[in-house]
Amino acid sequence: MKLLISRSIPALATALLLSGCAIGDFVDMGQSDRYQTDFHYSWDLAPDGRVNLEAFNGSIEISGWDENKVDVAGTKYASSEQLRDSIKIETHNDSSSVEVRAIRPSIGHGGMGARMVVRVPRKARLDRVTTSNASVRVHDVENGGRIKTSNGSIRAENIAGDVDAHTSNSSIDLDSVRGNAVMHTSNGRIQAENISGQCEAETSNSSIKIRLQNAPLTPVRLKTSNGSIELTLEKAPRSDVHAETRNSSITLHLPASTTAVLSAETSNSAITSEFDVHTETRGESRKNHLDGVIGSGSGGPHIDLSSSNGHIRILKGSGV
Repeated sequence: MKLLISRSIPALATALLLSGCAIGDFVDMGQSDRYQTDFHYSWDLAPDGRVNLEAFNGSIEISGWDENKVDVAGTKYASSEQLRDSIKIETHNDSSSVEVRAIRPSIGHGGMGARMVVRVPRKARLDRVTTSNASVRVHDVENGGRIKTSNGSIRAENIAGDVDAHTSNSSIDLDSVRGNAVMHTSNGRIQAENISGQCEAETSNSSIKIRLQNAPLTPVRLKTSNGSIELTLEKAPRSDVHAETRNSSITLHLPASTTAVLSAETSNSAITSEFDVHTETRGESRKNHLDGVIGSGSGGPHIDLSSSNGHIRILKGSGV
């Protein structure tokens, strides 16, 4: 039965999506872990050294600590001893970098994979973290780096630097990223809070929900299809905001003190605003088109909102 499951992942993925579930909701999807072998490595690493990790069909969890060491505790598993033993763990390390890769064998079929729990110096640079059919978790590090999986969720929190997160058929959640955040998925929701730098999010067939406590100096760009967008800015924007969706709604929460140039357009629906939008010199106001200025003055950052078959709402928040 487990062998049948591992061969049927594409069909099962479709069924799960139609039922409202994502493959990433299941840990180590496709695993058959009757035969397991643990592995463990520990190396010294410079505080700002580089770390690269690669697994398959298994989760990766990374946390920062105060030791100048990398500690890797992992498990490789399979539906037979032969398959388990054919999974090779390849390592390369020196004082400035560490690389750990689980190599998938080309022989046979069946459930197999490798998962890892890793601790790194807090200031380590995560160059690349990748797996498949499972989740990735990263927290308490200086740089979240490039994180990639498929059919698995990504969560990163308390990251002092940048995060570049890519997955498919599952969700992305970021919290407290004090750098730039780039998030791309499909058939999965995106949710983020406390992004200090550039914020870019794109998905399809699902929603985007972003809350920013600070006002980034770089543009906010959000795009989806068949999913809603909700953006909350707790401070008045200092750079442009772009939000685009199809067949769903956009809701934008702005502080009452906001000054900005607004362009909002939808089709087969309506636009509502709790702000007075001055259209005399900037454009026009119709049920499904609103072009003008929010607040005092005639300038400010540009806010562009676009939807089709979805309502656009511009609401006053309690921020400054």
